[in-house]
Amino acid sequence: MKVVKAEYNGPDSDGDINLELEVALENNSDHEIEFVKSSCLLLDKTGIALGGNQDNEDQIFIEPGETEELTIYTPWMRAHEIGGEISEMTAVIDATMYRCEFHKLGEHSVPENSDKPLIIENGLDIGDMIKVMGTSLVMEPVDEDGESRIEVRVGIRNVSDVHFDKVELKAELLDKKGNEIDESTDYQSATAFSGRILNPSFYGLKPSRLKNCTVKLSLSLFQPIGSETVTTELKKAK
Repeated sequence: MKVVKAEYNGPDSDGDINLELEVALENNSDHEIEFVKSSCLLLDKTGIALGGNQDNEDQIFIEPGETEELTIYTPWMRAHEIGGEISEMTAVIDATMYRCEFHKLGEHSVPENSDKPLIIENGLDIGDMIKVMGTSLVMEPVDEDGESRIEVRVGIRNVSDVHFDKVELKAELLDKKGNEIDESTDYQSATAFSGRILNPSFYGLKPSRLKNCTVKLSLSLFQPIGSETVTTELKKAK
């Protein structure tokens, strides 16, 4: 990982300082990189952290051997918070790269009414690590506005000692012609030997709009393939 830009603007009349950090990520692995989590700590000249940000998430695509630039989000700071010594500060940037494993969980009819949830036996073993424990589709009763909600519930178990930072379920609501009406996602981390419920939902729908609709499901597992760290001095923007 190489620093492309590490600059600051300000302080302005309100004492605000804006930071711009960009890095270049090279994929040295045998897998495509499709997700990056990054963090940044801002240190004074003695190495004390005075600010920063964590758990930045970026969807990205880097083929093996290729390089892409990534903006590292950092919040603005106030000059009085750092004693006005911005020119002597450094940024420590950490980034973890992930590959994505994609699995289709089928396309399923929407329940006909709120009394009949759809229970789907679409369990799946993904290697020796993740077990998909089936799916249920629930239509909530029509509310006072004449609208309903469709909830998707997929249970998963991590039966390994591997920690998954992100497991994402994507649900696409399709009409009878196959056109997408809406899309919803839900994601969680899955610690070793744990269970999770992923619960994307669709809101504000008239029952007539849901007639003959289907929900298309897919599951994405993000596994780390490498981490990198870089430290850089902050410079005044020209």
